[in-house]
Amino acid sequence: MGPITRSVTVFLGITVFGISGYALYLLFQKDEDDEYLDTFAQASKFKTLEVRVPKDLVRSLIGRNGKNIKDIQDHSNTRINFRDVDDSEVKICVIRGSTDACHIAENLIQEFINNQPVLESESIWVPFATVGMIIGRSGERICEIRGLSGAKITVNDDEKGLTAKRLTIKGTKEQISVARSLIEDIVEKSTAKQQTIDASLAKREPRLPPRSPEHVKGVGSPKAERLSPILGQNDAPFEVYVSAMVDPSRFWVQIVGPKATELDCLVEEMTEYYGREESREGHSLEDVRKGDLVAATFRFDSKWYRAEVLNIIEEDSVKQAELYYVDYGDTDKMPLSDLYELRTDFLRLHFQAIECFLARVDPVGDSWSEEAVDKFEEWTHVAQWKKLSAKMNGYSVREKTRAKREGSPVPGVDLYEIDEHDIDVAEELVKSGLAVFKKEALLAGGSRATSTSNLSVAST
Repeated sequence: MGPITRSVTVFLGITVFGISGYALYLLFQKDEDDEYLDTFAQASKFKTLEVRVPKDLVRSLIGRNGKNIKDIQDHSNTRINFRDVDDSEVKICVIRGSTDACHIAENLIQEFINNQPVLESESIWVPFATVGMIIGRSGERICEIRGLSGAKITVNDDEKGLTAKRLTIKGTKEQISVARSLIEDIVEKSTAKQQTIDASLAKREPRLPPRSPEHVKGVGSPKAERLSPILGQNDAPFEVYVSAMVDPSRFWVQIVGPKATELDCLVEEMTEYYGREESREGHSLEDVRKGDLVAATFRFDSKWYRAEVLNIIEEDSVKQAELYYVDYGDTDKMPLSDLYELRTDFLRLHFQAIECFLARVDPVGDSWSEEAVDKFEEWTHVAQWKKLSAKMNGYSVREKTRAKREGSPVPGVDLYEIDEHDIDVAEELVKSGLAVFKKEALLAGGSRATSTSNLSVAST
């Protein structure tokens, strides 16, 4: 070997170890060096190999923090990355290294793919009322189901106006089976609970109050029940009772559900407690003022209820309180001597009466006719505890006189009688010539506008 040759050899450091080290150096360069690396690979028996990997397996192949793919690289002495293919269900796994190393990595990747369980997809339908229970507060319940089953669960939002919701479950057969079983268990328990509620509510007797006088402005409270549709499902129907009314622009509803049953239990408990003379003696009131919350009877059934004092008046030398029954929305007058202090624990349940107005329609003329009021009362079965279907549809900002507590926008609702045929109460009033559609309802497409952003202003 001549001096020049020896000098070049020493200068380049081309030994078996040196070539290998230089190749590995190139192997782990950034992607922008790939073209240069490929040129070098052709000259030094290094190559690039591509493997098609289903997209839904890429994350598992890479592993948490890249552990799986790093292990394959270490075992095969290769460099691996991925690139997308337009409009394809696969990703290209690009392997770079020596010919033997690439084949080792390819075999490891194929073995991983072949060992993956077959993923399937299944749809199940659940009653709309149970969706909230399946999701849970802040998604806790559905996350728990995913964790226990290992399946991916999606609540589909592509069906509107149905009484059931479609859930899509993806995973292995075993994962789908576990997830479905957990969901069906929730639905079964919810259905059984609802049947118990229905049986309890079926025992309610008709409540026949007088219509609220015009001076009643409604009562609000930080502890009042509100209409709150499921997040992302503002057009979802829900069931209500119409418990009291003045006219179609002013009525009160209770939401059908567990709280309605709790209210019945509360009324029975109060009736039993205040029905005893010794109990009443311990809760006598020496001074009754506007805004006080009291326990009072209702003259039409002699049960005891929660009420708020709207005003103090004097009739025939007897001081009386105008009362607003916070769970029903109706009013009455009672002598101050018949009012008693409301025991603190009887405030545990939110006030159940929710003031509403019938959306989309106005009266013919300046006010509702007596016939319109009578028909509305008949079609909504006021205080008869017959379920109606309701949908949120806008709000009304009103100036309200309220005892001690501030008010909030009044929700507008569409009401439907759910018998053999769904009767749209607003449409029926219009068809009967007792109401007219609002201009914004007509602009929104006729009689079935459902915009929750619609905001009207009224003064009562």
